[in-house]
Amino acid sequence: MNDPLSIKGLPWLFKIIAAVVGAIFALTLSGDIDTEGRIKITMGVIMKFTFSVAISLYGGSAFIEYYELSKYSHMAQGFVMLMFAVFGLLGIGILYQSIALMQGKPLSEVISEVKAAFISILSNGKGGKN
Repeated sequence: MNDPLSIKGLPWLFKIIAAVVGAIFALTLSGDIDTEGRIKITMGVIMKFTFSVAISLYGGSAFIEYYELSKYSHMAQGFVMLMFAVFGLLGIGILYQSIALMQGKPLSEVISEVKAAFISILSNGKGGKN
């Protein structure tokens, strides 16, 4: 009855798997995982992965509770978690750039960083270089 691996924990397993898959998608979008599936593990990559999973689990859970989405299936809730993992890092990036602007960073520098990020996301993951 108090078994931690009981069937009652299965819905969270789906959500955790969705959070991890979303974090992997986020690393792919940020260019840390290239098109051939190679990844260079650095402290920055570990932090991005950890933040992405944390945003997914906490943000997704809060979103599901606030908008009363718990009546939907566990897979639908897992999809919400996946979206939070993928786009949570985007939100952190926007917040980071807005704080940098308030601290006096020139707008042209912010625009060039955002442009380079979009080129990296939309290209082959290597900043537009083949």
